[in-house]
Amino acid sequence: MTPNSFVFKEWKEPNLDIYLKIYIFNITNPIEFISGKEKLKLQEIGPYVYQEYLVNDNVTFNDNDTMSYIPRRTIVYVPEMSVGDPMEDIVSVPNIPYLGISSALSDAGFIVNYPIVQLANLMNTKPILNISVYDYLWGYEDSLVKLASGIVPNFINFLKFGLLDRMYDEGENIVTVTLQKNANMVEEKGRYLSIDKYNGSPGMAQWGYVETEGNETREENTKCNMLQGATEGIVFPPYIDKRAVFRVYRKAFCRPLPIMFKKEIWADNGLPAYLYTLTDDFASPSDQNPDNECFCRKMKTCLKKGLVDITPCYYNIPVAVSLPHFLDADPSLLENVEGLKPDPEKHKSYVIMQQTLGMPMFFHSRTQTNLIMNRLRYSPKIAALSDITIPLFWSDLSVTSLPTYLTIIMKLGLRILPIAQIMFMYLLGIIGVTTLVLSLISIAWIFNQHQQQEQEMTTIKNNDNSDLRVPLYNGHYTSINIVSPLKKTASQTDCLTDY
Repeated sequence: MTPNSFVFKEWKEPNLDIYLKIYIFNITNPIEFISGKEKLKLQEIGPYVYQEYLVNDNVTFNDNDTMSYIPRRTIVYVPEMSVGDPMEDIVSVPNIPYLGISSALSDAGFIVNYPIVQLANLMNTKPILNISVYDYLWGYEDSLVKLASGIVPNFINFLKFGLLDRMYDEGENIVTVTLQKNANMVEEKGRYLSIDKYNGSPGMAQWGYVETEGNETREENTKCNMLQGATEGIVFPPYIDKRAVFRVYRKAFCRPLPIMFKKEIWADNGLPAYLYTLTDDFASPSDQNPDNECFCRKMKTCLKKGLVDITPCYYNIPVAVSLPHFLDADPSLLENVEGLKPDPEKHKSYVIMQQTLGMPMFFHSRTQTNLIMNRLRYSPKIAALSDITIPLFWSDLSVTSLPTYLTIIMKLGLRILPIAQIMFMYLLGIIGVTTLVLSLISIAWIFNQHQQQEQEMTTIKNNDNSDLRVPLYNGHYTSINIVSPLKKTASQTDCLTDY
């Protein structure tokens, strides 16, 4: 992760098709349910599809081996992928501000509840509304909320409420991640590319984190409200250790959600990958998962299995998330409603990670938002809603394909180039061995030729320096010196004359 690296450019402005699919739970029997004659009957309507665009802005590389940036998310409606027009489709849904306030104040006493109940009766406030999908998702005003905000201003600090509006009303958040690489990836603190601080703090104030100085420790600061060591889930450390559990944080989640390695797989694009899913006990009560005890300290009892409290992020309205259709949740949650059909294939969350690069290639983040209705003591008109967890909607945030160029680059880097590298190494090895053998043969041949030449020279030298030895009698020899040939005589006369 350096300013000019390929990873940095892809992370800064991911060129991914990220889609958010929304499924609304429409109430089909509002009159019969409110009157107490029937169970709550739900009909799933959707998807309404939005495309999400992410830009990590104002990136700063700090001197202490950290990097700071501001994530900016925008979403655009995709009509061709949606089941209808959210501005025209009308649904019957719970009046979340009214019911949420009534549930939240269930233990506040008669003095606080009586004025709100009387205002609701006076204004004929309906517990179930017929509104457009758009208003339900992006916010609608409620006259009762306006008046009630004057009665309990410390509690009701909003005039407009929308489900997606709360998810994407993130504001300017400064995220700081560490760029140092700790030796042991299993240790969360100091993990490469993990969150160091979020808006200048290592923890979440909405869950009770108290700022400290130096090495000071506070009892209030627990894993529940600690963000340090978590990840935003866009990039992970390369060469992932299977034993490492990652807590993925997004402000819309209100808290980090843990994911863990499940198995090695081959992704649809032909690349090796790791499959990660939510931990089996991520939404278990404290008696089954002690790490979740700190999430329900202010409650009389923890929520049922399968429910994750996110009340601090929804104006203190009692809201919890779960897997869609209460998948893997306490069976009693399904007893009070009809129309839900949990299906692991449709409702599980998972991430397919390229472990060498630390890059999520495909994922489905599926969550359901629910309204927790406590026992309503002071309003008989909505008594039928007591002690029910009402599903509001579920969403599927997903990436199901990668850009062609990115797939090609990953295949080149992870499959083709390593194979080519191995083949090239073998080729170099063969060339090296062949060259060595030929060199040894050449050396042996040259050495042999040199020996032959020396033998020939020795023979010639011996022949040049030896006298011709003529055998005599009785085994004796005598030497005759060989002289140079005489000059050819011209004639017999010349010989006689010389003599």
